[in-house]
Amino acid sequence: MEDPLAAKRGRFLELAADLPARCRLVERSEGNFLARKLRKLALFGGRYARWAAARAGLRPGVVELTLFWGTRMRVPYTDDSDFVTFYLVGAPGGPEYKLARWFIRNLKPEDSFYDAGASYGFYTMLAAEFIGPRGEIHAFEPLPEIHAWLARNAPGARVVNAALWDRSGTAALYINPVSDSANTLEPGVAGAQGARSVEVSCTTLDEYAKEGRPPTVIKIDVEGAEKRLIEGGLKTLRASRPAIAMEIWSGENGERFSLPACRALLDLGYAAYSLNEDGTAAPVAAQDLPRLIKDLPGVWDNLVFLPA
Repeated sequence: MEDPLAAKRGRFLELAADLPARCRLVERSEGNFLARKLRKLALFGGRYARWAAARAGLRPGVVELTLFWGTRMRVPYTDDSDFVTFYLVGAPGGPEYKLARWFIRNLKPEDSFYDAGASYGFYTMLAAEFIGPRGEIHAFEPLPEIHAWLARNAPGARVVNAALWDRSGTAALYINPVSDSANTLEPGVAGAQGARSVEVSCTTLDEYAKEGRPPTVIKIDVEGAEKRLIEGGLKTLRASRPAIAMEIWSGENGERFSLPACRALLDLGYAAYSLNEDGTAAPVAAQDLPRLIKDLPGVWDNLVFLPA
């Protein structure tokens, strides 16, 4: 069957082609040393100068940035560790470009997309480019301040001010002192961060999905709480069999938090896939997952799980 979005997919993949190189430029110029700041200024000119002025309190604390495909997105100047890359490149840093390319290749107009841990809305907004009126987008963000930004950035999505968790009600969300993108519901992660906590609303995937259309695609980025989310969605995952893109960590944290989540999905009859540079998926044997997580070249990456 001919893909009606083939031309659009090709255009987006072309626009994303230089993301790795641009992200590496930002990474190589990170830090507080004057030389690195001057390097950023040389590489990104006025864009970095405006960012630095806002961080110093000389400009208003809000920025409207352009994502790599041209859509505008608003974020606060409060999260330098992550959003300097967003601002200068128009996409998340690290290996996220592979996941963006996978979504570009695979999202369909009729999909029901659940974005668990949507943050300010990058993947929600990317999904909106490929999911049409026959589909649905549900974005979950528990922290009220970030939820308000998400709602402004993604007016066409169903934006939910709650976390997907293993129970409904309220839970403690631990606020990372460096980056809001690392906020977590998982106490074992928070203990290592020395984070303060706030009470937020939570629901389960099963409770939410039974009230409406279940997911066909889920993105899970919940900072170590992935297994708890899966445990709250067993009925939905068994019945609907959505494709799942899930963030994993490397090293000890990966063995403690990511590997159990991966095994929970394998137990549900899913198969694991790593992502190639171009966003295509390569199968990963179950016995190879521990080594893959232990030996990740960076701090994190994403795996895709498809019904076997």
